[in-house]
Amino acid sequence: MLLSRLLCHRAQRNYAFPTFFGHTGTCCSIRAGGQTAASDRCFVARPTPPEGELTLRPIAKRPIFAVVLIIVAVMVSLVSARGQSGLPNILSYDAGNNWMLFTDRTGEWHAPLAIHNSAAPSNSIVEFTVNTDDQFVIQTYNKGNPASSLDLDTDGSASLYGSGGGGVGVEAATGDTCIPAVQTNPCGPLALRIGANGIVNHYRGQATAGNGISTIQYYADATLTGSFGPYAIFRTNSSGYASSGLYRLSGYMTATNTPAGGSMQLALGYTDETGPQNQYAGQPNFGVVGANLPFSFVFYSQASQAITITTVTTGTPTYTIHLRLEAL
Repeated sequence: MLLSRLLCHRAQRNYAFPTFFGHTGTCCSIRAGGQTAASDRCFVARPTPPEGELTLRPIAKRPIFAVVLIIVAVMVSLVSARGQSGLPNILSYDAGNNWMLFTDRTGEWHAPLAIHNSAAPSNSIVEFTVNTDDQFVIQTYNKGNPASSLDLDTDGSASLYGSGGGGVGVEAATGDTCIPAVQTNPCGPLALRIGANGIVNHYRGQATAGNGISTIQYYADATLTGSFGPYAIFRTNSSGYASSGLYRLSGYMTATNTPAGGSMQLALGYTDETGPQNQYAGQPNFGVVGANLPFSFVFYSQASQAITITTVTTGTPTYTIHLRLEAL
């Protein structure tokens, strides 16, 4: 009270008022140059609180601040859903592994973390979901609709999925890699399945056998004139895929400029279990433009052996040749 009395000594008036916490204060109007100031200055005289009583002097001057503190306290107590009572309860340091451990304590399939960009629609979000066996899923939602997901399961399966219908997954039970994955399964019913051995074992729902599918080992689209070769189009591998095995050579030849009376013969050379072999296809009437020679050879080749073609012509025609060599 002494301070307030000294400051108000030259005041025109002073009066007592009740404060927010029931204490009595003194206000005075300070005159400067004969004019009353725009605002009063008030001083609160607070008795010394009894022993054990909490003194809230800053809060007494700011009642709104007190309300904010109460709201914050309520929010902290509700910081996470369903039994997660705050960071000290869900975040801990694991000294053995030298990492921070986040523990979801709901005991159910739950997304303990979500991320949202303020520029995105209000109902678009990214969820980080953990299952009761620690299966981990990142899911994106676009305007409330599932958009994409990355599913990493503790049983060994995994999948990347987009709502457009595409995805890739790994099935735990078989080890197959599947394209496309579906949202409920890393391997859809019509997926292309590739085994851990690299063999396509399913195509559009149909099981395959052997190497699964044939592959093109050589192709050519060329224009030749007259006889050609022998020319090695492929040499089989020494081991593994495309070594010893079954092959197919398919092709088509067309005369584009040829003298009358010309002819064409194609010879295939390879080596099977018994030694060098040949197969032939011929067109005796290759002397007009548009004359053609389609052919297809199926054969067995040993590993580390050349596969060759040779053309033998009469009349020196010009022709196109289209070749495809498949490993079956």
